Amino acid sequence: MTDCKPIRLLASDLDGTLYDDLQHPGQISAMNQAAIRRWTEAGNRFLIATGRRACTKQEIFKNYQIDCDILACNGAKVIVDKEVLWNREIMPPELSELCDLCEPFRDELDFVLDIDIEERITFQANSLIQQRFPDDLYLQQVRDYLASDQTDYPNKIFMVLKDPARQAFFLDYFSQHFKGRLAVTSSGLDLVEMSCEGCSKGRALLTILDRLGLDTDQVVAIGDEQNDLDMLLSIPYGFAMSSARPAIKEQVPYTMDSVSDLIDACLAYNAACFSKSSLDKMNFPAAYRHR
Repeated sequence: MTDCKPIRLLASDLDGTLYDDLQHPGQISAMNQAAIRRWTEAGNRFLIATGRRACTKQEIFKNYQIDCDILACNGAKVIVDKEVLWNREIMPPELSELCDLCEPFRDELDFVLDIDIEERITFQANSLIQQRFPDDLYLQQVRDYLASDQTDYPNKIFMVLKDPARQAFFLDYFSQHFKGRLAVTSSGLDLVEMSCEGCSKGRALLTILDRLGLDTDQVVAIGDEQNDLDMLLSIPYGFAMSSARPAIKEQVPYTMDSVSDLIDACLAYNAACFSKSSLDKMNFPAAYRHR
């Protein structure tokens, strides 16, 4: 038997992964809440790896009393042990260019600046984005925001498309124009997301591991969308949600039904690391191989 290293960090995507209850979208299920507490009470770390803003960390603590690290805006802003490790922002030149590029497509899209402030600043605040996210507060438009003195700029651009069939076109359109300046990805069939070049969940996770002194085989990660892929493929134990689209699952070696199931599997593996006979029977993570 090879040496066994207990898993010490679990990184979880949020929407469609930790938020996996279709009847209560945007909420952490009771099973996932209980599993996270079992995981952290055993002395392990829990990291949310999301495209959402960093203020999500405070929202989760307020709603669930779960205190965790966060890799936000697809790796553009990271908070570990309550310390901001980095905060990369998209600056006015790129924001102005983006507005110009979007002008011919006003009937097809709208976008939001992901900034840690209460109000949401959009390209045009049209019904498309308000219908997609009705609970958010839309008061300013991007050009108005840029015309006034500001100290905060977005970690990420979050774009909603009217027609999901046009996603491939817009991913290529913005990738080609901002090549070498902005990283372009997606977290859903009708979404396009942009952050500073070099920002991704995978790169951020590896930097966090280095800071914590952990090896890549001491972490597991789970997600369900395109913006999760480089994270899931950057470490040996990357899991796609069983509910993920086939196009995502076929690129990831392992699948799992839920975050709570993954936590329980990791806790069992850690316990087995101290017992050779138990470890030999574990077959982790091969028992969850997708392909």
